[in-house]
Amino acid sequence: SHSLVHEVRPGELLHLGAPHDSGLELTHAGDLLLVAGGTGLAPLRALTEQVAAAPEGRRVTLIVGTRTFTDLYDAIALDTLQQAHDWLRIVPAFSADPEAPPAEQGTAIALATYHHRPGQHVHACGPPAMLAAARRWLSTADVPADHQHLPTIGQR
Repeated sequence: SHSLVHEVRPGELLHLGAPHDSGLELTHAGDLLLVAGGTGLAPLRALTEQVAAAPEGRRVTLIVGTRTFTDLYDAIALDTLQQAHDWLRIVPAFSADPEAPPAEQGTAIALATYHHRPGQHVHACGPPAMLAAARRWLSTADVPADHQHLPTIGQR
């Protein structure tokens, strides 16, 4: 986090909690397509765990983008989460791993275009370039504005 690295000083009191104005709160019903890149996995995993705690019966597809298999963060926890819930499908997206199966090769956004189903709410969180690609894809895919959920912090 840029803020934690560059704005917080030793000795300052730091409060951690739910993100504000992130665009990533679950305020709707329906199935979800979650698209994570880098540290964007943390809030989307939290949304997945929120779905797990609710009795609503949504289906969730979580696309986890990374360069290579060795870069995949928290793979064991993700596998455990997927094994515990039949409504959850986790799809890794390897942008630079020639050893990955063909169905897992590509960017998180490229795989999201394949896995998207009409009616899903799409949440994306990750680096700025990935979010820019997500915004372009969402507009060309005719995903309704009220089904698009991307971080708003730092947007201009």
